Amino acid sequence: MTPPSPTGNWIGSILFILLAGAGVILFGVRAVELITLLVKARRTDRTDHLEERIGAFFRVVLGQSGVLRDPIPGIAHFFTFWGFIVIQFGLLNLMLRAFGATLPLIGDSQVFAGVLDAFIIFVAVALVVFAIRRGIVRPKQLSSSLHGPLDGFIILIGIMLILITLALVEIFDYAASGGTSWSLFGSWFGPALSGAGTTTNLMLFRVFWWIHITIFFAFLVYIPRSKHLHLMATPFNVFFRNYGPKGALPLMENIEEREDYGVSKPEQFTWKQLLDGYACTECGRCNTVCPASNTGKPLFPKEIILGVKEALFVQSDEILGEHTLWSTLGIAGVKADKTPGEQAAHSEPMVGGIITTDALWSCTSCRACMEICPVSIEHVPTIIDMRRHLVMEESDFPQEVTSLFNNIERNANPWEISNDKRAEWAAGLDIPLMGENPAADVLYWVGCMGSFDERNKKVATSVAKILKAAHVNFAILGPEESCTGDPARRIGNEYLYQVMAQQNIEVLNGYGLNVNHNQNGHNGHAASNGAAPGHRTIITACPHCFNTIKNEYPQLGGNYDVVHHTAFIDTLLAEAKISLPEGFDERKLTYHDPCYIGRYNDIYDEPRRVLTVLNSNGITEMRRNRNKSFCCGGGGGRAWMEEKIGKRVNQTRVNEALETGAEVLAAACPFCITMFDDGVKGVEAGEKLRIEDISEIVARAIEVQAEVETR
Repeated sequence: MTPPSPTGNWIGSILFILLAGAGVILFGVRAVELITLLVKARRTDRTDHLEERIGAFFRVVLGQSGVLRDPIPGIAHFFTFWGFIVIQFGLLNLMLRAFGATLPLIGDSQVFAGVLDAFIIFVAVALVVFAIRRGIVRPKQLSSSLHGPLDGFIILIGIMLILITLALVEIFDYAASGGTSWSLFGSWFGPALSGAGTTTNLMLFRVFWWIHITIFFAFLVYIPRSKHLHLMATPFNVFFRNYGPKGALPLMENIEEREDYGVSKPEQFTWKQLLDGYACTECGRCNTVCPASNTGKPLFPKEIILGVKEALFVQSDEILGEHTLWSTLGIAGVKADKTPGEQAAHSEPMVGGIITTDALWSCTSCRACMEICPVSIEHVPTIIDMRRHLVMEESDFPQEVTSLFNNIERNANPWEISNDKRAEWAAGLDIPLMGENPAADVLYWVGCMGSFDERNKKVATSVAKILKAAHVNFAILGPEESCTGDPARRIGNEYLYQVMAQQNIEVLNGYGLNVNHNQNGHNGHAASNGAAPGHRTIITACPHCFNTIKNEYPQLGGNYDVVHHTAFIDTLLAEAKISLPEGFDERKLTYHDPCYIGRYNDIYDEPRRVLTVLNSNGITEMRRNRNKSFCCGGGGGRAWMEEKIGKRVNQTRVNEALETGAEVLAAACPFCITMFDDGVKGVEAGEKLRIEDISEIVARAIEVQAEVETR
């Protein structure tokens, strides 16, 4: 028996063509609008690393690896995603039957029919999970949807109706065809309907076929106008993710000749930054890990991305212009899709209105939001771009950073201290300057904190003692070293950053430290000042200096081999260039992963290996560690800003360390040390918890070992 036609005759087929055509046209109009908004944005090249991009597509999009990090909603999303794909093949097969055709290979396959119905069941269960989570559990991070609280339920109801009507189509199709149109649901329920007669079953098959098809095309039109726009955008957002160094902010080029600085309007963002808004699933995972959000600050990374999206949509008429094809045809597009909230926000500026300045200044640039995002959204560069506008165009920034900018500009460091005093910490240690030892194998980049901050001078001294014990041929720059520009750049003063960076690059290249990687089209400079040519290393105890010199200086022609001091010490131990007494430190230790060597540069194991050598009891990990580490609160220039809103980030992290029962919080960053010293005082735990850099523990161990060997 031939399977029945769902449309009945040529009139039904024409009506189907009209319905499908209307749905596709309305979908296409919206898609063209959305793509045009991206085309009008600032350009950025995301065509490198093609193999990695393809791999990420299979792993993150098809494998759903990002969402599976959160198991319950992740598994539900996995089956919904794959069910959506499988169901589309079933739907296409039903559509082709309107013209007496089926899909090759799978159209009449009972195997595919069984798989299709299995996925209908899986997706239905997943939808129940989503409904319970959204309607009963209601995690805080799911709130504040740009499209309103009902949008998520509309989507769930729409998908469930598609599943139910598809199942009914299969059941009545089976009954009307006498089992010729086989399906799992049909075989279960179809025989019970045979008594109703072929005519009745055929009529019900066609009724539910039309309902199913109509819901599908309504869904097709609705999706690009809803929060589920991410269904279309996510695969592209993952494919076009950044494959440059994670720690490098985008360079503001031709800074002397620009007419605008930073971003105050959505069209000034890159197309990838706008695509981030399209791709946002509004899952709120970023909010759950943000140190600002977790301590009562007005920053919610999800709302930053949605704020950019909202600003884009409310200003879309101006961006698209009045003479687009769909406007000429009078077809409703972006304008018609604006919510009342968007209409009210139309007169609001993006920066300082839709997105508050308090939110922007709360960011510590810790990158936790980007690390956890399942769809490769890049929150931090977006925040920094808006900070650049505030700083360089509006001169609108926290008052306390005025002195920071002035001091970096005048003294090449953040304090009112002459840079001539940069090497005074090394007095009596017999440490040569690079000018005295230009052929040194290792340049120890001390950084501003190690050079001028009393607490961190002890760290600088410890690092120097370790290098001497290992007989490393090293030197420091002394007054030739300047602030790397990291705090200025993260706060938004890109101009000051580039001035400091170019100054340092000139000095470093002058000593022949450029490794001539020829990155980004820049050539390395020839060695001068009598420096020996060849491959030499820069080490630093500051993750911010490390990240800036390693990942950002190449943008301006400075390519260097940069190693964090914990990794360098780990290598010295592995090569037996230093020896430490076993079980030297039996105190209970915990370790804090600094954001700028952890999430930004994936240095996790090296510090732990060093601490394990020192302490036979190992490390007692804090609840949030490695790539889930909680920020100290000092990044993004926050170390120089007052923390006036909510709880203090540093005290929150110190309390986590105290929960482990540790006696020592081992750190590997001068910012972290300073923030935690203040945090310990703030929670009155000075007698319970000591803050020590790893190098300080190692240096003491070396001294003990030396005493043992001389006995």
